[in-house]
Amino acid sequence: MFHKSQIANRKSQIANRKSQIVARWSPPRIPKKLSQSFGLGSVNGWAFGPSLNLVLNDFTIRTPPTSLTHSSIPTTMIADNSYDVTILGGGLAGLTLARQLLMKQPTLRLAVIDKRQFPVCETTCKVGESTVEIGAHYFGEELQLKKHLTDEQLPKFGLRFFFKDAFQTLAEGTEVGGSEFFKAPSYQVDRGRLENYLAKSVEAMGATFLSGARIRDVDLQAAAKSSQTNHHVHFTQDGQDLSIHSRWVVDATGRACFLKRKLNLSEDLQHNINAVWFRIDAPIQIDQWCDDQHWQGLTGKVPRRWLSTNHLMGEGYWVWLIPLATGSTSIGIVADPRCHALQDINSIDKALAWLETHEPECADAVSPHLDKVQDFLAMKNLAKGSRQVFSADRWALVGEAGVFLDPFYSPGSDFIAIGNTMVGKLIEDDLAGRPLEHLAPTLQSIFLTLFQNNLITYRDQYPLFGNPRIMALKFVWDYAVYWGFPALLYFNGKLTDVGFIQQLSKGIEDIREMNLQMQQFFRSWHAADPEVNADAAFVDQSQVEIMTRLNSELREKIDDAALRKRFATNVELIRDLMFEITDRVKRSQPHVQTDIPVQTAKMNRLCGVFEALNL
Repeated sequence: MFHKSQIANRKSQIANRKSQIVARWSPPRIPKKLSQSFGLGSVNGWAFGPSLNLVLNDFTIRTPPTSLTHSSIPTTMIADNSYDVTILGGGLAGLTLARQLLMKQPTLRLAVIDKRQFPVCETTCKVGESTVEIGAHYFGEELQLKKHLTDEQLPKFGLRFFFKDAFQTLAEGTEVGGSEFFKAPSYQVDRGRLENYLAKSVEAMGATFLSGARIRDVDLQAAAKSSQTNHHVHFTQDGQDLSIHSRWVVDATGRACFLKRKLNLSEDLQHNINAVWFRIDAPIQIDQWCDDQHWQGLTGKVPRRWLSTNHLMGEGYWVWLIPLATGSTSIGIVADPRCHALQDINSIDKALAWLETHEPECADAVSPHLDKVQDFLAMKNLAKGSRQVFSADRWALVGEAGVFLDPFYSPGSDFIAIGNTMVGKLIEDDLAGRPLEHLAPTLQSIFLTLFQNNLITYRDQYPLFGNPRIMALKFVWDYAVYWGFPALLYFNGKLTDVGFIQQLSKGIEDIREMNLQMQQFFRSWHAADPEVNADAAFVDQSQVEIMTRLNSELREKIDDAALRKRFATNVELIRDLMFEITDRVKRSQPHVQTDIPVQTAKMNRLCGVFEALNL
């Protein structure tokens, strides 16, 4: 699709751009690697030692943001204002897509339009600091950001969950999490820092970055094979009304949802949750909340629970605690309004009062730092759906501009990764002259099927969140479905291989049906046994073989035949897990209603979990 003269001119433009950028951006502030600072043990490129708490307090990365002292990215456009791809929005979804596309096709004429001036302040009211395996793999491996993630972000010690009554200490309640890191890495990401890094790198790769610009309208045109630039994007910058032409338009405007609103694509997911979150310029370390020596030693010699995405669980809600490399801590409350009204938590004072009632230890840890609150945001109806996300007419929605589920298992970056990968496939095929009439709806069907399957995990489940027995087993189930199906296929680059996915359709449908049955089973169990107190227990996920195996297998690159066999094995493993959980629970709770047939599991894999939970 490109002439040789165009490619030569484009390479020259990129070379000139790179030389100009050096003078505009200050060198990145890179903290010492944790491996240099902590001096004991190593996990995924990070190391930990006895001086951990002191080192955290020395995270003097809270320097004034570069946006206060450096000029923003210039806004020079290509001479004819004509682009192959225009991305609306320079947040995480848009910038990662830009980097992905330019890594694949360096001569691509790509523009990013964003209302902000870059570099942005590192403290930003954006949820999504916690990654899990698909998103982490996309950032670290597919986008080759592993050095940035290792040097400037934090390792994530998995997801961790605490259940207890208000009067109990952490040691007296139930904790579910790992004592060791899982093999497939994940990260705690400071969004502002990562987006600054991406913006700088994307411009260096040759993108036109139009910052401080507000989109006025987008005229979408039906695809025509002979047309190079179908769509017209109208925006205002520095008081001027400007327009560009683009073959592709990708909406990454986040919750502004520019194209989704324009095209009336919104879909009600019937998953009504609200959230508030804020950041404090201070480390909030959950390890310091309890001085019980046995509890302290459950995760190793060095306190490191604080590196987890910590969930404080209760009926109808959960509270997150996420550490950031800047030394700040992100704190959020997510609640089902049937149990906890948004109006009870929609200010910092109300949120603190609510914490004092429901999570008093968290309130005690936060209260001394109220003078260091950096931001606060309340959001109603967090989950958002869309009837369409990709079009053969060369437009797409990515990130929250398309869909958003629930932050409980940190799936936001996963769906950025999956959506961006599929959009990249569509753009690549289009520019190579291959038709999109069948590919676009097929990839959309795969994407929305994954989204809807994941939605089942959250919908109507919040009333269960304070029940440690049910949730500890739900975690095993949910992880097995996630690692055994979408994560396995993503790590092996198969979610855009339509033919391969079609070969697995029977197994995919089986997993969906089993997941529907199991999520209903968990609800029925809770209805039959709602009053379960949190006993002193540690469910160590690092000792659950099915979890460690499924996670470690993600890092194995296997051929198509071996992948088909592994997926089939995972389907049967998930089926066996269903029988084991339901059979064991029915023994002690025979009144639980379920359509799952009574069948003995071929192998008992969860004896340690049942024992820890006194089941």
